[in-house]
Amino acid sequence: MSGLRGGAGNRRVLVLSYRFPPQGGGGVQRTLKFVKYLRRQGWQPVVHTVSNPYWPLHDESLAREIPDDVAVYRTPTLEFERLETVIGSWLSRGRSAKPGRPAARADRDAAPQGDAGLPEGEARLARGGRFAQVQDKVWRRLLVPDPQIVWCPGALVRSLWIARREGVEAIYSSSPPNSINVLALALQRRLGLPWVADLRDPWTDGLRRQQWYKGNPARQRREERWERLIFERADHILVTTDACRDTFLEKYPDCPAEKLTLMTNGFDPEDFAHVQTGNRFLEPGLLHVTLTGNVETMFDALPFFTAVRELVTENPAARACLRLNFVGTKRQARYDEFIAANDLSDVIRFHGYVPHSDSVQYLAESQALMLCQIPRYESAVVKLPGKMFEYLCLRKPVLALTIPGVTTRILERARVGRIAAPDDVAGMKAILADLVAGFSSGGIRLDPDESYIATFDRCEQARNLGGILEAAIAGHRTAA
Repeated sequence: MSGLRGGAGNRRVLVLSYRFPPQGGGGVQRTLKFVKYLRRQGWQPVVHTVSNPYWPLHDESLAREIPDDVAVYRTPTLEFERLETVIGSWLSRGRSAKPGRPAARADRDAAPQGDAGLPEGEARLARGGRFAQVQDKVWRRLLVPDPQIVWCPGALVRSLWIARREGVEAIYSSSPPNSINVLALALQRRLGLPWVADLRDPWTDGLRRQQWYKGNPARQRREERWERLIFERADHILVTTDACRDTFLEKYPDCPAEKLTLMTNGFDPEDFAHVQTGNRFLEPGLLHVTLTGNVETMFDALPFFTAVRELVTENPAARACLRLNFVGTKRQARYDEFIAANDLSDVIRFHGYVPHSDSVQYLAESQALMLCQIPRYESAVVKLPGKMFEYLCLRKPVLALTIPGVTTRILERARVGRIAAPDDVAGMKAILADLVAGFSSGGIRLDPDESYIATFDRCEQARNLGGILEAAIAGHRTAA
């Protein structure tokens, strides 16, 4: 356990979250900011998370934001993905040792996939080998709803102990991974406490969840039952988009509409308090358009790079001033080949993963920002990229490569968006040309909607969550 017990005058809420600092990523920040600011609303968070996660993103700068008086309990688990990688590496070495026999692809490619989902089961099997077949069966039949279910039995026992030791009066759970919902269901059933479930993403209707239901109706029924129980037993449910809220209400017509609250992700102004004036990472006097986060998992970036090539080929002034910075994005070989073949290395630059505090500095030093989204209707309508809200806080032009949906509506209402489909070469080229023209003429003009942007402040969102917890306790007592 880290942290000192404090906030004696506050009510205590048990926060269940598998993704918590020093893990990094957008979902981590949502829960962290609630923990940070709930204390101002009369609530003292008590966090229960995993002690040994298998997760590629590590950010000590986020860990430093955990208030000193917040108790953080960390319970160990057996991460199947880590075990899978170790076994795969061992098999790979063994096979490579045999003359003329290369390592199996399944063994070389084993890697954590995160909350967003896993590669298609068919792709896993296509890698070949007995180990790949075993992996597929384990993923499909045992790790339901996700590999983090292994944590739940031990976490349930520890959560019961924590709840009694700390005297908690309510439960807050954040998913994905969806195993957190399974844990919260079991805990609420045993303790009878008010429960607020934060569903950051859809569950059984999620794009990548559907792959596991093909030829596996038992798994689908099991996960659908868990999802239904959330809407029956939780006192309140948070969702991140209107479309997700509407889908859930249509799916569960017996659930009162007032039981669901839309609460998007947001921004914390204090994240920018450390930002230094002047340039630490980026050259001054240039037009920097910066994306932080992952792009290669979203869509094919080659059409965008083609738009860049056409613009700088036709306009020498654009080549002289335009710099595209991809921060935290892993380079792909095909992108390297395209950049080299078209002499774009001075315009398109890749930076490795950096702590969140540094990524914010990159954004602050840029004149325009960029985000991307999976170009599918279901994704654009029900999901919001977390980085967008940091972009809103900075009040800078946002080049959004996506299709019409909730992301585009927010950016347009905030009056900061420049929208193009990620395969629209002409549209992306036109937006970049407009940014170059504005920069060259003395500055890019922008008239953001300040009052609308202010609604995404994390402190304001924590105030709303505090009210929801109070109402959940009152309603729970009335029902009892």
